[in-house]
Amino acid sequence: MRHLVLVLAAGFTAALPQAITGPPCECPPAHRDVVERWNEAALDAVRADKTPPPLAARNLALLHIAIYDAVNAIDRTHRPFLSARVAPPGASAEVAAAVAAHRVLFALYPDRLDQFDTELDESLYPLPDGPGKTGGLALGQAVAEDVLHWRAGDRADARRETYTPRLEVGRWRPTPPGYRPPLLPGWGSVRCLTFTDPVVFRPPGPPALGSDDYTAAYREVKVIGATDSRARSPEQTEIARFWADGDGTVTPPGHWNRIARGVAADRGTTPAETARLLALLNVALADAGIVCWESKFRYDVWRPVTAIRAEDPGWTPLLPTPPFPAYPSGHSSFSGAAAASLAAFFGTDQLRFTSTSDGLPGVTRRFDSFTTAAEEAGMSRIYGGIHWAFDNRDGLACGRKVGENVAAHHFRPVGAGVEPGFKVDFAVRHRDR
Repeated sequence: MRHLVLVLAAGFTAALPQAITGPPCECPPAHRDVVERWNEAALDAVRADKTPPPLAARNLALLHIAIYDAVNAIDRTHRPFLSARVAPPGASAEVAAAVAAHRVLFALYPDRLDQFDTELDESLYPLPDGPGKTGGLALGQAVAEDVLHWRAGDRADARRETYTPRLEVGRWRPTPPGYRPPLLPGWGSVRCLTFTDPVVFRPPGPPALGSDDYTAAYREVKVIGATDSRARSPEQTEIARFWADGDGTVTPPGHWNRIARGVAADRGTTPAETARLLALLNVALADAGIVCWESKFRYDVWRPVTAIRAEDPGWTPLLPTPPFPAYPSGHSSFSGAAAASLAAFFGTDQLRFTSTSDGLPGVTRRFDSFTTAAEEAGMSRIYGGIHWAFDNRDGLACGRKVGENVAAHHFRPVGAGVEPGFKVDFAVRHRDR
């Protein structure tokens, strides 16, 4: 099937115009599960390859931009994010989404081609041959190539850049027990998807060593984050493990993708709406990851285990400490961006939903809003003994700003203006933080 896709698409790509003109084509709606099944295929790849969180967010963003622009070229209810291709008459949205997803994922995870081919065969086999399938093949391939060309040279290979720790008080250094080298030290130089410079959303910086803010954070994590802490409740221990999302899981961005899909299913979104939802979410997550990593290696803040062991050599955190600087928290940055983008899409922060976790199979946690879930994800890192309170506070804030910015400027209805002052219905404590 892969060879058929490439041959058919190659024959139509050059003929596809670059601007949207004319009335929408009349074609049957895609089945609801096409976007979700390719999202899950991507999460399987993230898990199997142990993709680091910022790279996972980028990969998911490219996948869902391609799916969104392919489906939207047929639906044409919203502005395209990148590719303004014209859909061939009668093109199938389901075929276009599947082919776009296959092409992007093959480029990102070439070692998993057999699995993606199987997924594509299962997606396309039930659909009848004809103009709808042929047009969808051409459209999906063309949009995917547009996305891949756009991100070529975006410095995602900057993860190979070197970084030399500075062995000074307050500075990050490799942490026990593995003392691994820093993860993705150059990720902050990756080209953002929706703005020019991550400095625009950079958090204000950590408190000074010895300040009241720092001292309070030190005392808190030392007491509640130790592996043998008597101050941490059983539920707080569960929360730490529930949101851990470490190597071999879908990562924090993947966890929020699963949350988004669950809420979408509960709300009965259409395929086009699901495509837009996951594109909005993952673009926000990808840019939040770049902002976060730029800040991490700029501020270069040590982890609790380093600081606390300087006074208490036997102290050990509940969770393994990730191999990169502390400030701001990646979990919090991703979660703030996710909560903002999901609240923007659904029009409210106050939705009830449940979530499961790769790290605690069989455990389900319930939430009354996206904000409460984001707050819990952020606090989980303090319960786990691997982050300071200010990492969490400022990570949530900068992530939220990124998510609000993406929602205000992108994935908007045709004819709708940009809303620079866009605000979602967050709790008061978050609105002015």
